[in-house]
Amino acid sequence: MLDLRGRPVLFIGGGCETEAKVRSLLEVGAAVTLISPHPHPGLEPLLEDGKGPRFRWLRRGYRRGDLEGFQLCFAHPRERWLHPLIAQEARERGVWLNTVDDPAHCDFILPAVHRQGALIIAVSTSGVAPALGVRIRQELAKKYGPEYKEFLQILHAYRTIVKETFPHDFQARKAAWYRMMDSPALELVARGETEEAREVLLRALHQSGLEGVSS
Repeated sequence: MLDLRGRPVLFIGGGCETEAKVRSLLEVGAAVTLISPHPHPGLEPLLEDGKGPRFRWLRRGYRRGDLEGFQLCFAHPRERWLHPLIAQEARERGVWLNTVDDPAHCDFILPAVHRQGALIIAVSTSGVAPALGVRIRQELAKKYGPEYKEFLQILHAYRTIVKETFPHDFQARKAAWYRMMDSPALELVARGETEEAREVLLRALHQSGLEGVSS
């Protein structure tokens, strides 16, 4: 859940997941520096986007001192014996480190993530069995489909409406949100009946009472 837009992130790569993980970092807007002496054909087309370099690639192995100037680092070299050396430098410099498939040297681990627009569901097994996290994510993906992305796009506009309707009453705003969530609007969105869903949400917003509020 970190906002990495424009943030300098170091990726010490070479391992089999280097391309996928660097792509993921670029997708969230991180300013990536990749250190890897190995070929990564899938990353070559991403080096420039017509406006200049998208990320920096130092085509060599890790050297002590490479973590200077970074707050976040991912280590996925082919030579796993480098992990303790990278971890030592990270500790000395106060850099948050993720060593891929090596929880003992990690400051943080990456969950399996399912995304539908603004909806983000993360699953973690605390590094014990990442494959189980992936399977659970796949099951969640079946339940939380594209309709949630569209539903959240609609709800985004209602944040202002709810605040303007109940400007000074937090409990009333809370009750309104739960009424809207408990309405059939999501089912209507899933059926492609978007305008009907908007109308249902408006009616739920203006209903009286506190029904549907969770403690």
